[in-house]
Amino acid sequence: MTVTCAMVGNLVMEFAPQELVADWDNVGLQVGDPGARVTRVLLALDVDDRVVDEALHVGAEMILAHHPLIMKPLRSIRADTPQGGLLMRLIRERLNVFAAHTNLDAAWGGVSDVLARLLGLENVERLSAEQAYGRAGDLQRPVRFADFVAQVKDALGVVGIRAGGDKKREIKRVAVCGGAGAEFWPQARAAGADVFVTGDIKYHFARDMLAAGLNFIDAGHYATERVILEPLRDYLEKRCREGGMSVEFLVSRCHQEPFDYLTG
Repeated sequence: MTVTCAMVGNLVMEFAPQELVADWDNVGLQVGDPGARVTRVLLALDVDDRVVDEALHVGAEMILAHHPLIMKPLRSIRADTPQGGLLMRLIRERLNVFAAHTNLDAAWGGVSDVLARLLGLENVERLSAEQAYGRAGDLQRPVRFADFVAQVKDALGVVGIRAGGDKKREIKRVAVCGGAGAEFWPQARAAGADVFVTGDIKYHFARDMLAAGLNFIDAGHYATERVILEPLRDYLEKRCREGGMSVEFLVSRCHQEPFDYLTG
């Protein structure tokens, strides 16, 4: 069976449905030909020149990214701008780019569910009934905040982490939201969380959480979202096997945390 770019995209949207896409978001095929033949797909959080190099090196015809390459309408595509140059290169190399963003954040089994599982949470549920982002669950047994911070570092493989709150607090109930989820701290508190794990926490959100008595852990945008890539690969491989579709899915090895943590 000949597998096309559109067919792979349909499998992605089966996992992370269109109705979960935020109204400001831009998901789906961003660059390429829906009818292009696909035998190998490279998964990454973002598309940049290093990821394009890797895709070409491994023979991938398609890049499946979490973050959209095109978010806002373009006024021009110029080779002398970073985005324009990258788009021109993708078209020149006939590389297809598909993005699954907020739908992958919100989907059952998506970013926050994987994050919750890695942190050992049980009885996992949506952070609130009103919106699909974030999850809340319980640890098997209470742990000291400092010990839980260490567990998060180990689970996500990060060398640096930001955290705040009562250092002596026992942590039992945990709220998580992969990526930049600090705005959902009121829902985390309302869900009874002792701590909120997310990324990209801004100063004033941190202040608000401290004032509200909610401990927080900023494990970084990259680390809290990268966790979805392997499970998504496994899902797509399984669906392709079931459908008699011969496609190989690879997780990018060159994509990495953009920040360095300096200790002196």
